[in-house]
Amino acid sequence: MDAKPQKAEIEALIARSEVARQSLAVHYHSLRHHIDLPARINENIRSHRTLWFVGATVAGLFVSSLFRKKAPAPLPVHTSTARKGLLGIALTSAIALAKPAIKTWLLSEVQKRLIPRVRPRQKTSPFRHFSD
Repeated sequence: MDAKPQKAEIEALIARSEVARQSLAVHYHSLRHHIDLPARINENIRSHRTLWFVGATVAGLFVSSLFRKKAPAPLPVHTSTARKGLLGIALTSAIALAKPAIKTWLLSEVQKRLIPRVRPRQKTSPFRHFSD
């Protein structure tokens, strides 16, 4: 048996296995990329920021509208207790204008009775000991 044909056959097998190894490495990295979901999402968010922002905003508005409580029905207005006419408008206006004045007067009366007055300090001269 000749050693040259075996050596050529072994080199062909080594070259073939090297090509297969490189092909497997490419497929392995591709498969790892497809399996790594967080990295793919991160890559997608970085490349399409505006689309993700708009989509998140729309989704948030939609979900918040699903859980929003409906407003209660408005209470009926009893016309018998509501004042009508010029007299009612005049009384309502007078009370609305008097409220701040009444509040100020009431606050000052409470302060007079509950907060004791502090006597103002007399001004003393730093040189009073030397005046005599």
